[in-house]
Amino acid sequence: MSPGRALALWACLATLPACGEDTSSREAVHAYAEQSATCISPRERPAEAELRTSGGLAVLVRAPANYRPEVAHPLLVVFAGAGMMPRATERLTGFTPEATASGHVVAYPQHIRPSRAALRKLAAVPALVARHFCIDETHIVLSGHSDGGTTATALALDPDAGFGVRALAPSAAGFTGADLQGFECAAPTPVRVMHGARDTLFPGWGREAWLWWSACNGCDPESPISADGGCITHAACAVPTAYCEVDGGHTHWPEGAARATIDFFDHIGVGQTSGENGG
Repeated sequence: MSPGRALALWACLATLPACGEDTSSREAVHAYAEQSATCISPRERPAEAELRTSGGLAVLVRAPANYRPEVAHPLLVVFAGAGMMPRATERLTGFTPEATASGHVVAYPQHIRPSRAALRKLAAVPALVARHFCIDETHIVLSGHSDGGTTATALALDPDAGFGVRALAPSAAGFTGADLQGFECAAPTPVRVMHGARDTLFPGWGREAWLWWSACNGCDPESPISADGGCITHAACAVPTAYCEVDGGHTHWPEGAARATIDFFDHIGVGQTSGENGG
């Protein structure tokens, strides 16, 4: 895809849902297990799909079409790229149909310019969603593109975020390997790093990030590297740690990334719990 066409597509996604048939907001029916984790206090679905934090931050929330208020759902937070509002992020990433079919509640916060203060505001999103939906707070996963991937990574590494991150799937994130060296490794965290081979804004940063995560996640650098579905990983890691490189530039959201990322989360057991887990 040429840079001009990529920018035109980005603009189309960020404005009107008129770039052909828009199915990105379609919530799917989830096949609930008989023994599902439950909330102590069921959360009836709000009438409006958009919530707001105390600071006025807009957060679009999607849930399975047959949402059950007593069942604790895994939460996927998808952070926005620069200048994108929640519905634009939903259209760009295509997570809603895939994630809700798998039983996730999905939150799309609006973009705010990256800063430490912005990170604190975005860290409040999981708690906001959990006040309105039945959420399993031990199964919070993060994704996002560009600034969104950067935010997802920063929160996963922030010991003061206020919530635990079960797994992570950043795309085109703005962290170099040298940047990450300034952080302490958290507990082993499954991660699926996505990055464009022709990203000239953050060239090669995805592979650098994957190498850092591989070290944090106890991967044996001498173990064979396996390839599967365009992703690579060391054979010996404490938790799954994948690098997925696509033939695209910085604005390119990888084709099929929503389905592949949800499959990754499902593979590591996100949402596969029983008992009482929600608030």
